[in-house]
Amino acid sequence: MAKPTSYVGSTVAAQLETSTPGTFARPCGLNNHTVQFSKNTQDIVVPDCDDPELPAWIERGVESLDMSVNGSGVLAAEAVTTWWEAFNSGDSINARIYIGKPDDTTNGHYWEGKMHVTAFEITGERGNKAQVSVTLVSDGEMTITAVT
Repeated sequence: MAKPTSYVGSTVAAQLETSTPGTFARPCGLNNHTVQFSKNTQDIVVPDCDDPELPAWIERGVESLDMSVNGSGVLAAEAVTTWWEAFNSGDSINARIYIGKPDDTTNGHYWEGKMHVTAFEITGERGNKAQVSVTLVSDGEMTITAVT
């Protein structure tokens, strides 16, 4: 049995487009990322044509797809303006969500598309570093690209 190729946790990362179109950068400070894909479905009861009294099976039609990203970590002074501007914008922003290092030419993927920063939370506790958590949600199709 061959061992699988696995990813180091720090290679899961959100990158936001910079002021230079087509250039993406990872805001500093996030230590944890969670990427979630979800599919919204519509239940459709399909009766048996020969015997409509039989229990019917439920089929599901896909209505929509969604992607969300949650990140948390240390509040880096260098990233406050980036996160604030992304949150404060009424428009979605261009983002890439990486699994695998962007500069690793042998392994990895990223999803790219428009996203809204729907949450930007800062917490502080005496004696500790300030913390940040952010939530991004897709705004339309997210396309996947293999990093090769």
